[in-house]
Amino acid sequence: MKALVYLGPRRMELQDAPEPEPGPGEVVIATAAAAVCGSDLHGFREASPRRIPPLIMGHEAVGSIDEVGAGVDAGRVGERVVLSPILPCGACEACRDGRTNVCPNGRLVGRELTGGFASRFAVPAAAAVPIASSVPDDLATLTEPLANAVHVTTRSVRDDDDVLVIGAGPIGVLMARMALEQGARRVFSTDPMRERLAFARAQGASPLEGDDPETAVREATRVRGVDVVIDAAGFEATWALALRAVRPGGRVEAVGLGMPAGKVDFFAIAGKEIQVTGSFAWTDDDFARALALIEGGTMDTSGWFTQMPLAEGQRAFEELVDTTDRFKVVLTP
Repeated sequence: MKALVYLGPRRMELQDAPEPEPGPGEVVIATAAAAVCGSDLHGFREASPRRIPPLIMGHEAVGSIDEVGAGVDAGRVGERVVLSPILPCGACEACRDGRTNVCPNGRLVGRELTGGFASRFAVPAAAAVPIASSVPDDLATLTEPLANAVHVTTRSVRDDDDVLVIGAGPIGVLMARMALEQGARRVFSTDPMRERLAFARAQGASPLEGDDPETAVREATRVRGVDVVIDAAGFEATWALALRAVRPGGRVEAVGLGMPAGKVDFFAIAGKEIQVTGSFAWTDDDFARALALIEGGTMDTSGWFTQMPLAEGQRAFEELVDTTDRFKVVLTP
């Protein structure tokens, strides 16, 4: 079979790979489409200790069950499924508390296991979640990233909150949408790539005009600041903006991973009594809610997707890293 293999920073190559065989309790998924995530781009852009080459990435995938292993109902063959890529151990303290997303022994399809940038790949049967046939392939790939937004906003956003989302890439736009779903009164969006703000507006957000988002937030909130900031970018400058834009006693959600480290104004955190919470991935409940929203057909994703074949994977990754021409790229076998 063919697979797009990550070979190191800025190196992707279409290669022949062994056909997967399902072990006990596993299924083989025939990939229909797999989207490129921002975390995949981090590995492509620079060496990442979490993505060790050679590696077949791709954890935002949809397809159909092609083969089942021992102990799996043979009736599942042909079932259309979306990938639930987090594989927790189920036994540790975090798992017992329902926080499977931070399981220290957890694995991720497309990181520790072969992912969806391949014609076929094997996963535990529970990771193959049925999805309605009416959902287009590209939209189905948003289930996993949308679950991230469900996780953050369910925890942080309250009725009538003013929310600022920093970053209007796919994750940021989904955060804006889910903040409104959660009852936010207003959601402001900012991004240096001005053309991306149209996608946030289509989800109900109010893009901040001009080059000074801090001033725009203060004017919009009559100097008070917003109740919640969701930083979907994760750079030193966006951390600083979040701490300045949030009101005293407000909440900041650290989601984006643009930089691994940087300076943080601890005086601002202490002086304003800001609650700062890191956010990683999602739980099964978050994923289930995201799937229900996707199947509900209310997401406006006009203009989001560019479909490209796996054979053009190197170009797809380069364009996502080096240009602003693509918003969400979906790779197909």
